[in-house]
Amino acid sequence: MNELPASGGDPEFLQRLVDLLPAAAFVIDAGGTVRFVSEPAAALVERDRSELVGESVLSFVDEGTAWAYAAAVAMAGDFGHVVLGPLRVSFVTAGGQSRAADLWAINQLDDPVVRGIVCLLTPETAAMGLSEAITALVGDAPFATVAARVVRAMQGHPTVARAALLAAGSSGMRLVAGSDDDLPDMSGEGPWEHAVRTGVRQLAADLDEVPPALADAARAAGCATVWVEPVASGELPARGALVLWRRATGRPTPNELNAMHQAAAVLALAWERHERMA
Repeated sequence: MNELPASGGDPEFLQRLVDLLPAAAFVIDAGGTVRFVSEPAAALVERDRSELVGESVLSFVDEGTAWAYAAAVAMAGDFGHVVLGPLRVSFVTAGGQSRAADLWAINQLDDPVVRGIVCLLTPETAAMGLSEAITALVGDAPFATVAARVVRAMQGHPTVARAALLAAGSSGMRLVAGSDDDLPDMSGEGPWEHAVRTGVRQLAADLDEVPPALADAARAAGCATVWVEPVASGELPARGALVLWRRATGRPTPNELNAMHQAAAVLALAWERHERMA
């Protein structure tokens, strides 16, 4: 099965509709065999749809997150019309690369047309990443672990940024989380200093708003915008700054601002706990 059943509608229209959804869709049966694949889902694993239909979904899943698909299949025997997710999963492309996404699954096994578990893969979300950071915080994970998870969360929607956490000190700013290799040099002057000193976020919609040397380095790294969220718990100067580098220009949407604020709040709590235990 590799096309939607014509249940009184236009099959071509229905196929195009599914392919245009903001998610990669596929359907598996109760045993985990792929019954239907949308074009975006096939593209994610770099295969043709004909190669996927009839295969086990576990053939394309990274072993470390196979449990999430197993859970989606297992729930089929116990619950009908239940939405599971999001769960962070990784899948393997034809070239052997591992890619992360968020999985949603809806049990429709008793539907006479669908007869399967409808799965949706959406890009990584900041919300899911921040929940993993909170789990680490509650579980008494080291500060570095929590910080790394928050920075990773900012890669997901809606922020979609390359992020770094800078700590403020007497000798200037230092990198706490993030990679030196794929980020502009933040050791010199920049909007993070103003954010730390004032506790006010800095939202450079384009790089003309930052020092020329920093703008040149950022453009060379493929960045077009920098947003900075101070990490503070009521006192100034702030402990540090969450810096988001993005490829697109523009100011943040309310959803993006909310994700940045939540990330800074998690970091502030983690920093407080770290200092109490030091």
